[in-house]
Amino acid sequence: MKIRHRYLYIIGLLGTLTFAAIAAPSVDDDEHHDDVMTAVEKGLIKPYSALQHKVSRQLSARIIKVELNEDNGEWIYELKLIDNENNIIKVEYQAQSLQMLQIKGRHLENVIKAPK
Repeated sequence: MKIRHRYLYIIGLLGTLTFAAIAAPSVDDDEHHDDVMTAVEKGLIKPYSALQHKVSRQLSARIIKVELNEDNGEWIYELKLIDNENNIIKVEYQAQSLQMLQIKGRHLENVIKAPK
């Protein structure tokens, strides 16, 4: 009986440690968040709200995923969107100017709005 309790204790401890490892934010995430906040304050990145506004003016699709990556000092918003026909569109914007750098997907003629 004593051995059985020991195994239950070990299993419970492993479960707790596994949950703690999954639930705890990593140091890299905290550092990335700090880098992003600093870049926004310095004007190197336009805020997400400005990006949303730009996308809604340019594209007939809904944002479903956003990533913000920095490469050699240049910040890039990488977006995944979904259109009314459930096509996935991938778009990259330069984060400081919100200039569209790249767009990929099917039936883009139905997604890209005419400039106003």
